[in-house]
This record gives sequence, structure tokens and C-alpha cells, in this order.
Amino acid sequence: MHAPAGGLEPRFVDVRAGAEPDSAREAIARGAPHVVVALGVAAEVLTDLPAATLGLGASATGCDRVLGAPGETGVWRARPLPVDDRLYADVRPADGPPRALCLSTSSRRREDFLVAAKHGHDLLHYAHGLAGDALAAALAETDLGIAVAAQDSREFAGEALVHLAAGHLLLAERFVPPCGLEAGIDYVPVATRDDVEAALRRLRQRPDDYERVRIRGRLKADEHRASVVWPRLVRDLLADIRVFGPGRAEARNTLVA
Repeated sequence: MHAPAGGLEPRFVDVRAGAEPDSAREAIARGAPHVVVALGVAAEVLTDLPAATLGLGASATGCDRVLGAPGETGVWRARPLPVDDRLYADVRPADGPPRALCLSTSSRRREDFLVAAKHGHDLLHYAHGLAGDALAAALAETDLGIAVAAQDSREFAGEALVHLAAGHLLLAERFVPPCGLEAGIDYVPVATRDDVEAALRRLRQRPDDYERVRIRGRLKADEHRASVVWPRLVRDLLADIRVFGPGRAEARNTLVA
């Protein structure tokens, strides 16, 4: 979140790796937060903060509750990270051969999936990731996203939600868990590199072939807006702490949000 929404006033504090815990804790406390969402922050930085704490990732320590990735167990909630509201855009008319984009970092499996598409179609692959203004610009200049898992374990690819938010048609493997996304309705399912290349070839001939899927996917992305998800999570966090007390929740309280 970068703007107030749902009763929350967001503030970002950049705690760099190796930062001195006391100074990092002072920087956080200076804003007098009621809730701290911690990503990759050492437990000692959060010690004695007069705020509820939510750690991101199952490896988070020292937090009242933990928000895990889709499929993780033993955490308070498990869901994809919400999408920055600034990345949302309307679906644009499909008026020519697809301009495809892959935002996933490189892995041998992903490269194998994309090799035919890269040789035969207009596909940009930012193999080291993309963020900030560069990400927004790349999303605006393309109209189709490709998301496949890095490994055979088929972890949920969070980049998929970014593509849907930007109004892209999404080609993706079937998600495990699905996180509310329906294959063939919200995105075009692909299982092999030949499927990816065939879908791109079909769209080159008929650019608007999957227009209903594109529109449905964009509508589904609204459920993952940062301004919608974070206020709900914070309300649930505070209510859970009131009932069960501070400290990491037991696995019995785990829910999929």
C-alpha cells in the first residue's frame, strides 16, 4: 500500500540486511505504528515494539503471526502477496499480434518452457525480475503475461496476479493451490512449451480470441488489491491477537485467505 485505505495509514521503513538492530527498531518505532508487517526483518529488530507484528514467510521469527505463501502450513494465513494498486489498469483491446511478457526470474525449467516462444514470438523475459517504474512501463507496453513455476514443485507464481491486475491475458500452468483462479476462465492453462507456443500462434492469427478470459481475469484480480487485502488482514490480525493473545498462533488457527 502506498496510500491510505480501509482505515490504514501505510508507511514504509527500509531495513537493510545487516542493519544495526537498535537503529532499525528506532526507525520503525518513530512512526508509532499499531501494526508492523515485517519482510525479511531479523527478530531482534522487532523485540519490544509496542505494536502487533505480522511476519511474511514461514521462516519469519519473533512475530505475533505469520503470513505464508500459498500452500504453506503451520502459519496463521497462507495467500499470495497483494498487488500494488498502482499496477492496476483497464483491459486494452487486442488489436494485433500479442506482445508477451514474463516477469519470473530465470530457472532451467522456465527457460525450457519459454525457449520456443522466445524464438518465434514477441516475448520479453526479465530474467532477473523487474520493479518500480520499470515494471509499470513494461506492463503498459505489453498485453499478455506468461507465468510458470520455477521448479517441478509447482509453487504459486505471484507474478500471475500482477499480469491480471494490469489487464493482461495470462498464460499459466494450473496453480497449486489455485488461490481462487480458475483455469480456462481467469487464465489460459498451459502444460508444456508447445502449449505456450500454440497459444501465441493462435493469438497472432486471432488477437481477440480469449477476450472473455482477459476480462474475467482482470475482474478476479480486484480480490488481490493491496488496498483491499491489507486492511482485511490487519483487522483479522488484531482480532486474533485480542482472542488468542500475542505470540505466534498455533497451527490450528491457520486459514487460507
